[in-house]
Amino acid sequence: MSKRALRINPQLATCSLQIAICLALLSLAGPLTPMPARAQWPWSGMFSDPAPVGTPEWWKKNQKKAVFEVGKGWKVPDVEGFFDDDGHPIDGPVAVERVTRAAAPPSEKGLIPGLDPLVQLEKAKTALGMGPNERRAREAYARGTELFQAGNYGAAADAYSDAAKRGAFLPLEQDAMFMLAESHFFNDRYIKARDAYDALIHKHPNTRYLDRLIERQWSIAQYWEKYEERRPDWSLTPNAIDKTRPWFDTIGHAIKTYDSIRLNDPTGPRADDAIMATANIYFRRGQYDDADYHYTLLRRQYPRSELQFEAHLLGLQAKLRKYQGPDYDGTPLEEGKQLVKQIRRQFAGRLSSEEQQRLKDVEAQLNHQLALQDFSMAEHYDGTKHYGSAKMYYGRVIQQYPDTELAARARERLAQIAGEPEEPAKFLAGFVDLFPQSEEKSRMARVPEIQEGRTRLAQAPGGEGGENPSEHPASATLPR
Repeated sequence: MSKRALRINPQLATCSLQIAICLALLSLAGPLTPMPARAQWPWSGMFSDPAPVGTPEWWKKNQKKAVFEVGKGWKVPDVEGFFDDDGHPIDGPVAVERVTRAAAPPSEKGLIPGLDPLVQLEKAKTALGMGPNERRAREAYARGTELFQAGNYGAAADAYSDAAKRGAFLPLEQDAMFMLAESHFFNDRYIKARDAYDALIHKHPNTRYLDRLIERQWSIAQYWEKYEERRPDWSLTPNAIDKTRPWFDTIGHAIKTYDSIRLNDPTGPRADDAIMATANIYFRRGQYDDADYHYTLLRRQYPRSELQFEAHLLGLQAKLRKYQGPDYDGTPLEEGKQLVKQIRRQFAGRLSSEEQQRLKDVEAQLNHQLALQDFSMAEHYDGTKHYGSAKMYYGRVIQQYPDTELAARARERLAQIAGEPEEPAKFLAGFVDLFPQSEEKSRMARVPEIQEGRTRLAQAPGGEGGENPSEHPASATLPR
């Protein structure tokens, strides 16, 4: 026998002795009792038998491969039968909502969805058993309903919130989200209620709770608006006591809620009311540009609204008040004149004698402001000795507003500057005339221009004798 065998044999003898002793001890211990189950590590399945079909471990591994078939359930490739949302086999008839999803799970978005902390949080919740679960969702919903009926709205809100999270993408989710908002509403937490209603309609645009949701938001916006009217305050004044109002800017949140009503249900009965309420808030706060925008929006998008008359009258006032004077754009005045014509044509039988007289006064005020704007332009050109332009604006005042005081002043000044050249003398004019005129400028001089309804060729400023070219039109004239 070799030396190596002699060295190994003693070791083998020792091991055999130890094994014999262990077997003897086991035989004396009696029948074996089952050992308590130990927690399995995530990698323990690599070296063990596959989990049985229908168990949570099996469903966790195969859920991503499952394909959903409407009315039947989840189908896993190479596995017989269908399974519910928890991976349990469906062996008999079940409720429709058990195997019908309300919506598809959201796809991962973003450039690198794998690094999105929210995505990773949802995955972690699912791995820990805190993800969507229909049974848990129904239990939480039932608990919330019991608390809601007992008047414990705060605890009911927590239960409904849990039900909405557990019932994600199930029909129950919509009910839970609405009841969550209702719990906040009856608990006088209006900012939370408003946000919860918005979250519901954002995730379920065609929700069956739309009409009730809009009415709730209307009540919230009305409360905030009336509160601000009674106790006006700065937008940045904090609110740390009253739980019915937001932390800052109560009236701003009211406007935002009105906008949500209009955008979430643009054809509903509250859409035009929300626009009018927003316009009136801006009008009372002196923001006439924003008020005019919303009055115009109401007139154009809701022509059959019962608020058309008020939108026309208040819109006219907004246009008058947002006009800043003759040195600024006169578009609001022109739009105001058009609005006066619309009011007379559209609401002729609805205007009282007092309102008709007021409308005449407004029209006279508009004409005076328009005349003042043209007269101010004429005075500007008159002061810079551009008498041609000044004569044009003086003439417009005389022609369009002949019975006004400004028209009389324009006639008087027009007679005084009748002999003045159209433009002031140019500096170094003789030196400039030594250079030939460019071809482009010559072509521009031959382009017909329209002045006072007649077409004439462009003339050099300061014609012979300093006469006004508008008084001597070219022979080639065209009608308007």
